[in-house]
Amino acid sequence: MVLRILTTLVGLLAASAAVEAADSALLGCWRSQQVQVTLADQSRRDQNGDCVTEYDGTKARSRCHSESGDIEILSSYESFAPGQLRVTMLDPASGKPKAAPSELRYRIDEDWLLIERPIIAAAAPTGASSKQPTSLKSVSIRVAPAADKKSACKPRGSNPLRIGKTPVSALALTVPAGWEPWLVDPASDQRLAPAVNASLFVGAFVPQGTAASASGPSQLVLVLDDVRSGPSPVRSAEFAAIKKRFAHELGSAQPGCDLPDRVCGQLRLPDGGQVYTELFNIRGRVAMVSSTVHSATDSTSLLRKSVQTFVDRLRIDNAP
Repeated sequence: MVLRILTTLVGLLAASAAVEAADSALLGCWRSQQVQVTLADQSRRDQNGDCVTEYDGTKARSRCHSESGDIEILSSYESFAPGQLRVTMLDPASGKPKAAPSELRYRIDEDWLLIERPIIAAAAPTGASSKQPTSLKSVSIRVAPAADKKSACKPRGSNPLRIGKTPVSALALTVPAGWEPWLVDPASDQRLAPAVNASLFVGAFVPQGTAASASGPSQLVLVLDDVRSGPSPVRSAEFAAIKKRFAHELGSAQPGCDLPDRVCGQLRLPDGGQVYTELFNIRGRVAMVSSTVHSATDSTSLLRKSVQTFVDRLRIDNAP
């Protein structure tokens, strides 16, 4: 009997220690990178916003910025088992619960926080039940503590690089010298919509002084956050699969470079244009940078130089 009691106590203590260890690993700030929502018909939608969440041990503060304004959601949380949280949304003024608790599963993988949670939705109108969200998965990256606490754990705020309400990438980017944003909404402009597709739109850029051209840009650089790998960090093994997919998409054209964290290729378009694309792994994300030019002559050097300019800028802006 004594042995059984001691064994039980040791098991409880071990479970408690595991819960505390998992809980302490949550402390700090996390920036959302990708949210994938699964619908009742098993289709998926990839989303993301300019959002951060800060865990302090008992409370979680989620802050998001959008064109409609900034919002902050306050929740309490408790770890009731290893890798599981019970979360309750709170009224920010009174600190009292404003919704029933919900449960989620989480996992911390180096600098990434991965969350899975079911979605309990209200009854849908007739015929719309197949599009009801049923669950979500998300991946966030840890944000290093800032020297200035006033600027710590905040959304990035207004983005002058793009317009529209399409999902926002977590990748930071400043415009390289000699370039300017081409402010076109990919959700409504068919010149960009097919190229952006389901990717997270970082921005479209044209040579300085050409954005207002009535005939449209003669050269365009498109920067995307490719979400096809799903809401999880991309490492060497995952990127190897991405390179195989890219080679298949190129068809008869061969990749122009093939490195552990980078792959590129060039195609001539049916309308006579040329496009050069590079995919590279940056802090667990797949950045896709494409440069397009309409020219009857070979523009390989021009295309590669412009892509490299943006790749270098992305690496600098997203360094740990």
